[in-house]
Amino acid sequence: DDTEAARLYRLAADQGIPSAQFNVALCFSAGEGVPQSHIDAAHYHRLAVDLGHMEAQFNLANAYSQGMGVLQNHGEAVRYYRLAADQGDKAAQQNLGNRFYSGSRGVLQNFSEAARYYRLAADQGFPSSQFHLGEMLIRATPVDERVPTDPRAGAKLLSRVVQCEGAEHEPLRLKALELLRKHADQGEVVAACCIGCG
Repeated sequence: DDTEAARLYRLAADQGIPSAQFNVALCFSAGEGVPQSHIDAAHYHRLAVDLGHMEAQFNLANAYSQGMGVLQNHGEAVRYYRLAADQGDKAAQQNLGNRFYSGSRGVLQNFSEAARYYRLAADQGFPSSQFHLGEMLIRATPVDERVPTDPRAGAKLLSRVVQCEGAEHEPLRLKALELLRKHADQGEVVAACCIGCG
């Protein structure tokens, strides 16, 4: 019963248990067992964040980014994404990579920081970050002097994306395959990584 689960989570949350605070936030966010309230969801996420809960950090960052239950504030969103990213949240790392790449939503453009965050998530097997970092590295001309090209590393990352299974990865797979084919003339290293990509 959702109502009973929400009641029990609240009892534990009131005792300062971060996972319970996070679960209460999820209940309020979805309206499961309690009336839906993004304001209450943000409140309970903040309580869990104060105790270092990584998923709550990510969700609170999303709340600030979208203005859900709090006033939209991209600076605060970046702050909470950084907290989650520093604990290893690959979606937060990807999000920061995107923000730094485009220079939007609370940060100035910084390709070096974008590459750093993409690499953190790519190293955890996050396909979108593998794609973006691979795209930055495979280029003939660097996007920034602080992000040198490395066609071999870029091709390997893109090859990993091509090997992803599942319909949700299909658009990214096709983009990666297209990039690999486009850059296959950069030498034997890149061409070797493309064998079996298509």
